[in-house]
Amino acid sequence: QFGSLQDALTRLDAGNRITPKWGETMKVASNFLEVGEYNAIAATGMLWDSATAPEQKNGYLAQVLDEIRHTNQCGYVNYYYTKHFHDPAGHNDARRTRTIGPLWKGMKRVFSDGFISGDAVECSVNLQLVGEACFTNPLIVAITEWAAANGDEITPTVFLSIETDELRHMANGYQTVVSIANDEAASKYLNTDLNNA
Repeated sequence: QFGSLQDALTRLDAGNRITPKWGETMKVASNFLEVGEYNAIAATGMLWDSATAPEQKNGYLAQVLDEIRHTNQCGYVNYYYTKHFHDPAGHNDARRTRTIGPLWKGMKRVFSDGFISGDAVECSVNLQLVGEACFTNPLIVAITEWAAANGDEITPTVFLSIETDELRHMANGYQTVVSIANDEAASKYLNTDLNNA
């Protein structure tokens, strides 16, 4: 997927056209999004395991595959910056950057902990309704616009590819809520899950 893209960007010397401040910003953004996508794999796997309807299982399985691809794509953005940005530190040691960053604890809660809470419905509400519908849509669209304005060619290409899958993920979240809305045993916890999200 990335071979011809990387070849074209290398020939255009795109890595040297990225503004330094934007490259520093992406050390934070791409690392946190990668963690969120990774935890979304676990959340959608849990949803698949808890679903009984074949249609829901199919939707969740498609989302698991999407999240695996998204994790690899976010990792590729770091790889690209490591090879082509003038200051690769922070992209080539993402785990260290995440652990020493002052924003990490709050961002970890926003981008990952709620996705793997252990309760399938709470995971769905946190991931599909709040995370993907409310945060990743505006965040990813805004990041692609800012990236293009700052000379970054790779981030819009990768993140708009991720964005195309988000509608299906939000539909999975809607289907999760609709499937339990009439079940009194499950729906009595739905308001708590929504409040916690």
